[in-house]
Amino acid sequence: MRTENATGDAPRLYQAVLAHLQTGLWNDVRNAHTLAWMVTGLLLSQCSFLPAWLPHIHSRATFAQSTERRLRRWLENPAIDPTAIYGPLVTRALRDWGGHTLILALDTSMLFEKLGSRQQWRENKR
Repeated sequence: MRTENATGDAPRLYQAVLAHLQTGLWNDVRNAHTLAWMVTGLLLSQCSFLPAWLPHIHSRATFAQSTERRLRRWLENPAIDPTAIYGPLVTRALRDWGGHTLILALDTSMLFEKLGSRQQWRENKR
C-alpha cells in the first residue's frame, strides 16, 4: 500500500490541532507534529485502529507501513510521558471556559470494544 498526500480537511485540522500542542510540552517539536497528525487521523477516520489513520496523515514516506512504524515508535517512546502532557492540555482547553456549563459525556463503548474495532473498519472499507 502506498501513501498519498493528505487531502480534504486533514491539513486544516492538523494545523488547528498543532496550535494546541506546540507550546512548551515537548522535548522535541517533532513529537508535537507526529501527535497532531495522529489526532487528525483519529478524528477523520473515527476509528482507533492505527492503519485507518494512514490515509489522513501527510508523510514523505513512500509506503504506508513506514508511516505506521513512525506512529508506533512515537506511541512506544519512553521519553514521552502522557501524564505530563495530558494535564496541561486539559487545563489549557478549560482555562477560558469561564462560567459556562460543562457537560462531560463518557463513552463506555470502548470498554466493550464496540467502537472503532478492526472488523468495523474493514467493513466500512468495502
